[in-house]
Amino acid sequence: MRKKIAALVAAVNALFVLIVPQTRAVSAESILNRQTAVQLVKNNSTAVWDAREQVNFAKEDYEVQAARSKSIDTEKVFLFVHPFTDEDVYYYYQPAEQVQLMLLKEFVPETFKFSHEVKEMTVKVTENAMANAADGLFTGLYSTYHSVKLAEKACEFAKRNLERQRKLYENGLITGLDLEDAELSLKEAENAVKKAERDYENMHRQFNSLAGLPLDFRYDLIGTPWTNDRDVTITEEEAVARALENRMEIWSTKRQIELIEFRMEIYRYKDVYSFHRQTREDYADAQEELDKLKLTLSQQEYDIEKEIRQAYRDLKKSFNDLELSKLNLARQKNLLEATRKQYEAGLVPVSVIEQLELSIEQLEFAVNMNVVNILNKQDRFYRAISVGPGY
Repeated sequence: MRKKIAALVAAVNALFVLIVPQTRAVSAESILNRQTAVQLVKNNSTAVWDAREQVNFAKEDYEVQAARSKSIDTEKVFLFVHPFTDEDVYYYYQPAEQVQLMLLKEFVPETFKFSHEVKEMTVKVTENAMANAADGLFTGLYSTYHSVKLAEKACEFAKRNLERQRKLYENGLITGLDLEDAELSLKEAENAVKKAERDYENMHRQFNSLAGLPLDFRYDLIGTPWTNDRDVTITEEEAVARALENRMEIWSTKRQIELIEFRMEIYRYKDVYSFHRQTREDYADAQEELDKLKLTLSQQEYDIEKEIRQAYRDLKKSFNDLELSKLNLARQKNLLEATRKQYEAGLVPVSVIEQLELSIEQLEFAVNMNVVNILNKQDRFYRAISVGPGY
């Protein structure tokens, strides 16, 4: 008997092992969270794919040019072997010619290197831009998904109210107008459910399109995110400093300034820029371009500092709004408890309890939406103080 029981237990355990992982896998796939949304959109982005391909092309171009430049001799070029002395005869370049060869050997590879660096940074910026887009889509999905739940809850309460009103009408306690009003309220609630469902369907299709999912695919649950943060984790000055150091716009302008200064340094080789007409003109053009870039850099630094300070204050305000919404929710819950006691004492009708319960669900939704918005703003803020993009 014991052997039979043991065998039965073993069989049940084996079946459990086979079934449970599959159930978990299905449930995991049917739940969408913010991180999954971002990863899906980034992985399916043609813009990100194209940016990565451009990195490979730019790297290949840079390596080819760098290898080609190594063979350039900026001092002399072989002409022939002297027929009498059997020595190699060279042509030694003039200073102006040396400048042009130095540009080919040293400056041109640097421009290709810069192009490769730009493409690498563009990948990061593009990924961040797609992450921002995914955050926005998740917010829309979360909002419309839970709006459907709220609308369904309101519709359920409207049905209950109509049933109560119908009984009161049958007992002659209310008029036909009161009953009609309850019927209209239910109709409005049912229409609200239909509208909420349409909004959710439309938003889901938009998300599926960017995430590479079948258009008719639907998640069973849009998960509620959470955060332990109660404030911005860095100071405003630290945020500005990071942005001024990391943003692609500023980095690109600074690198262009470095390249022009390097080119001008080559023009000054043996004072060629002071006596060679074309080099003098090129030097003057480079100086003009350098001055413009320095003005551009100053404007970029001003604009980005202003942008980050505003975003920082907006993020801090969002944390304050979250705490305020939590307080409102707590007050409403206290009111429900007090009203429930009044209901139990027969002092208020059940419809008041239902309205308070619905109000609490709406406030809980508002709290959760504030959390979602904070996380979105927080992530976008930290992307904006890295390579970008900005706001």
